[in-house]
Amino acid sequence: MDPHDIQDRGLFPEGPADPAATLAFDASLCPECEGRGTLTSGDTCPVCEGTGKATGRTGGG
Repeated sequence: MDPHDIQDRGLFPEGPADPAATLAFDASLCPECEGRGTLTSGDTCPVCEGTGKATGRTGGG
């Protein structure tokens, strides 16, 4: 290891080079607000109606 390299091993739950770590998706959370219950505009999420939980109403038809 070069003395100028940053040793960040063990700082993250998954290694930064693990591509699956960035694709992690919790299916129990609302896909629109990502579990917050509100949109970035501050309005209540219309998909989960503010619960933050995934509903069966998502998806296109």
